[in-house]
Amino acid sequence: MAAPCVCITGATQGIGLAIAEAFARRGARLAINSHQPDDAALARLSALTECHFIQADLSTVTGARQLIEEAFAKLGRLDTLVNNAGTFRDTDFETLSEASFEATFNLNVRGYLFAAQAFAAKVTPGREGASIVCVGSTNSLAAEKNSVVYDASKGAVLMLIRSLAVTLAARGIRVNGVGPGIVETPLTAKGLSQPGVLAALTAQIPLGRIGQPVDIGAAAVFLASPEASYITGQMLYIDGGILANQMSWEPRP
Repeated sequence: MAAPCVCITGATQGIGLAIAEAFARRGARLAINSHQPDDAALARLSALTECHFIQADLSTVTGARQLIEEAFAKLGRLDTLVNNAGTFRDTDFETLSEASFEATFNLNVRGYLFAAQAFAAKVTPGREGASIVCVGSTNSLAAEKNSVVYDASKGAVLMLIRSLAVTLAARGIRVNGVGPGIVETPLTAKGLSQPGVLAALTAQIPLGRIGQPVDIGAAAVFLASPEASYITGQMLYIDGGILANQMSWEPRP
């Protein structure tokens, strides 16, 4: 059986890199992406499998289409697209700007949509095993204060997954998502480093720890695998129990 060919957006750090490593350790051939080169990430993945880096700005339609075209050319086929590239630009609600809104939705939503469109066009009719995995968030379901634009974008990702799943099912393309909770990445590093924040967050997570990027990788691989062949339109939340946890009646010290 031929090694699966996987294209992963925003794959040079954090969750994207962990997903790429998880696929690499299972023998997949990779095309990874970022808006700027990262020789260290490429070298790290190339030590595990065949890996190609493609520089493209996924916040633009041109960039999303360019990525898929180049990934297809380098790998010869594409079996899975992982839409991961994302950003968080929220400020206090009163100071939110149009620029922040556009930058967030352009990358977190529009990039996902048009990369998925370009990927689907490369899947020949009758192919089996093709899938798209989108990285959402617990914020797809639960809101955070002063996270209005980000929360809205991740809510859009949840419905994008469902709509794409219904739309592409007849073409044999499954579409699912992983919804990380609080994960220690470069995107969250500043917030987690604030005094008292780490302890306060950890105390509210049933499993008692902040998530790590490696926690997300295996779930993405599973959703793209034959073992998940009857799963589509779903978001798998990987959050240590955050969304399952009702407010506690126990007084806190």
